Order: sequence, then structure tokens, then C-alpha cells
Amino acid sequence: MVVDHDAVEAAVGRVLDPHINVPLTEMGMLSGVQADAEGNVDVALVFPCLGCPAFTMLKENVRRQVQRVAGVGDVRVRVDWEARWDRSMMSDRAKRYAARSGYRI
Repeated sequence: MVVDHDAVEAAVGRVLDPHINVPLTEMGMLSGVQADAEGNVDVALVFPCLGCPAFTMLKENVRRQVQRVAGVGDVRVRVDWEARWDRSMMSDRAKRYAARSGYRI
């Protein structure tokens, strides 16, 4: 069964940034999704802060959400060390929430 990339992205979007309470996809943290013929999925994330204290929790939450997608086998969530996150990757909504929460990103 072929894994639906849109469904995987939607699953990642169900995981909220714990500081601003918006989906990781709106934070611009989803760097990429790859799936093989057996349904094994690799999710690459980029973090706004390299020392993010929520790093492990977010990776596990993403893994759990993606695991629920039809056709998905094993899920690997990793940090994309080559990508560089910046504020322009955030949705307008995420920028507003960050400002309201007092975060200067």
C-alpha cells in the first residue's frame, strides 16, 4: 500500500508546538517526508532552537501521529541538520500566536 504523503503531513500537523500552541507544520518545522514501498516513513524536522527542551517529546508525538496513518509501517523521526529554520517558514497565524505569547522569533 502506498502511503499518502498528504495524510502524513496532516498527522504531523496534529502535533502542536508546546510554547505557542500551533501545529508544527505552521511553525515550518516539517522539512520532509519520505516513504518506501513497504510503508516505512521517514519524517525530517527542523527546529527553531537547537537546544529545544521539547525535542524528544515532539519527535515521539510526531512518531505516534504518523503511525496512525493508513499503510504506515515503521516511522523514523529525525532532525534535518542541513536545513536551517527561520521565521519566514512560519504561517501568518503562527507569527501572530508567537507575538501574543510574548515570543520574539
